[in-house]
Amino acid sequence: MIKNKLPIVFAISALVLVQLACGITINTGGEQVTIPVETSIAMTIAALPAGKPANPQGVVINPTATLPPAPLQQDTPTPSPTPLPCNWAKLVSENVADGTSININTNFNKSWRIKNIGTCTWNSNYKIVYYSGSSMGGPASKNFSGNVAPGETIDLVLSLKAPGTAGTYKGYWHLFGDDNIDFTQSKGFWVSINAVNPVGPFAVTSVHVSAEHETIEGTCPLSFHIGADITVNSPGTVTFWFQHSDGSVSAASSVTFAAAGTKLVTENWSRNATGNYWAKIYINAPNHQWFGPVNLHLTCS
Repeated sequence: MIKNKLPIVFAISALVLVQLACGITINTGGEQVTIPVETSIAMTIAALPAGKPANPQGVVINPTATLPPAPLQQDTPTPSPTPLPCNWAKLVSENVADGTSININTNFNKSWRIKNIGTCTWNSNYKIVYYSGSSMGGPASKNFSGNVAPGETIDLVLSLKAPGTAGTYKGYWHLFGDDNIDFTQSKGFWVSINAVNPVGPFAVTSVHVSAEHETIEGTCPLSFHIGADITVNSPGTVTFWFQHSDGSVSAASSVTFAAAGTKLVTENWSRNATGNYWAKIYINAPNHQWFGPVNLHLTCS
């Protein structure tokens, strides 16, 4: 049976080849139309079942084929918090503010209250150590008084002494752990003072008596303008009066000082005759002391 069908197959194949060479003729209802080979191929492709597209080589692409999964996007890892150091200190408070005036050769205590903000417990082998500047008689080092757990505070107290010469002094101390490693932040801990000469009881320390013009000439009467620069050692009130060579005195007056310093007090003393005169000042309080005199001369024309 197969052998009998072979001539028919060959005949059909030959006919197809002829049509391909010349085009394909179809009947459109009484009228034959010849379609070029390229158009015929395109129509054949269009007639393929939906979802079965063919490429130019005739390979059918399966649109339902499963695509490989897209690679997973890696999440950005959250950075770990920076761990706290083992030894870390924070200043909480202190006494003896910077610039405090302390009499020369005077003992005083300087203290710092510090907080343990690290992760290690401090022990009595930790110490505060003199680092630089003026030690003010302080120790080279001083150990902590006991254990200080994280979050707790300790008062570090040094016994110091103001130097014997007036001036400004500053000394630095650092913190060292039981491993003898300096764990001080920034510039460390310091004390800064003004060493001053001691001030005794309120007193007038000096008075300078003068006149605007010690010698004057003209039509009399004329007046001498007398002044006195009064210097005191501390705040207080001074009472005084002027006395003159003719035995007269001025009314008692006073001047108040808010701090140690110097103030000028004045008077006018009128004369009506040619001659030599003098004037001086009496400090009634606090000194009970005379200052002056200033010598004067008047010429009446």
